[in-house]
Amino acid sequence: MDGLVLLAAVVDGLVAQDLDRLADAALAEQVLDLRRLLDRLEGHWLQTLAAVDGRGAAGADHDQPAPSTASWLRNRLRMGATTAAGSVRTARALFRGPLPGTGQALVDGDLSPAHATVLAHSTHDLPAATVAEAEPVLVQAASRLDPPALRRAVTHLRWVADPDGAEGQAERHQQRRGLWLSPTLDGMVALDGLLDPEAGQTVLAALEPLARPATANDARTASQRRADALAELARRNLEGGRLPRTGGVRPQLLVTVDLDRLLDPYPGLGGEVGGAEPLGAEACRRLACDATVTRVLVTRQGPVAPDPSELGGLQGRLQAAMALLPPILGGAPSQPLNLGRASRVITPAQHRALAVRDGGCVFPDCDRPLAWCEGHHLVSWLDGGPTDLDNLALLCRAHHRAVHEGGWRLARGPNGRFTTTPPHRRHRVVA
Repeated sequence: MDGLVLLAAVVDGLVAQDLDRLADAALAEQVLDLRRLLDRLEGHWLQTLAAVDGRGAAGADHDQPAPSTASWLRNRLRMGATTAAGSVRTARALFRGPLPGTGQALVDGDLSPAHATVLAHSTHDLPAATVAEAEPVLVQAASRLDPPALRRAVTHLRWVADPDGAEGQAERHQQRRGLWLSPTLDGMVALDGLLDPEAGQTVLAALEPLARPATANDARTASQRRADALAELARRNLEGGRLPRTGGVRPQLLVTVDLDRLLDPYPGLGGEVGGAEPLGAEACRRLACDATVTRVLVTRQGPVAPDPSELGGLQGRLQAAMALLPPILGGAPSQPLNLGRASRVITPAQHRALAVRDGGCVFPDCDRPLAWCEGHHLVSWLDGGPTDLDNLALLCRAHHRAVHEGGWRLARGPNGRFTTTPPHRRHRVVA
């Protein structure tokens, strides 16, 4: 106990020191020295934890035996369950198991706790004799690799040390693969999954070029860029028609929306996209700018939707909206009366002409290339705007969204130059 009292006094002295008085070199050296001491102290903590676990002394501090060493750590130190269980497993492997050399290297300061944890976790299912024989090589590898690289190296070495076990582990990993998608309470779609190494690297390779920052000022986080890249990858495959047919047609994103919602949108009421959250009216108008549109006339088998102007307040507007909900959400059932033909709003020839004329996104300061762009009607075709080159422009998806949902306006003057008007009406001219 005297050693702990002395250690606490030293820590108190370090905390009380004025770091502003230290020179830059001394301050940097202290950061490195403290880290090395902390690693050694962590090693001693694991060694002591292994002794407590071996004696069954968890809970002896309160003279109340604990159900397990991990539960004792959770209750007394407020550790998370995963962290507590992992600490106990590592302590057992290093100081009561097949990795004594790794434990000693940790206590001596030759390895970090992260390296020791990698070795303990990566070898826990190998025969003890195999681990004991391989440990010197593993410790040597740990002395020159960072923890992620060490984990990969141990995976390779397992095929040499225990080829049958490594093959079995690979098969177990293969069986664990899966992809889970589910709608959240707020209408987003949650995505979680595990891919085998080959599939995972294939996906990463496909996402990497699409997940790069668009410009030096791209404010998206890395996770947001990856999410956008995944959606872009799927959209390109849908539009390219390279996916197998289903039901006799190529798979496409299906958006169902009432014509009234496109021409005179209710606030907050738009269309359906499968089982996900309904799209807002402006999102539907944006998609309609450059999409295949199929006209389907239907009759509602129920009361006619009341005119919102005849109903006062929020309750009246909600009653009007209820009649327009799809049948699956409680709206009146519908029956098709007439099916119109599908037609591409912007033809391939017009896309090629836009590519020559615009070269990419025409929004100010945007340099996103043709592959990232969609056709946009300056005057919406829903409002009578023609589908000709004078009324068309290329916009990347981000700026297409800014125009439709963000309130920006894009116009093309007689001289062919595009101008944008932000929501607060300040004019900018595209150079």
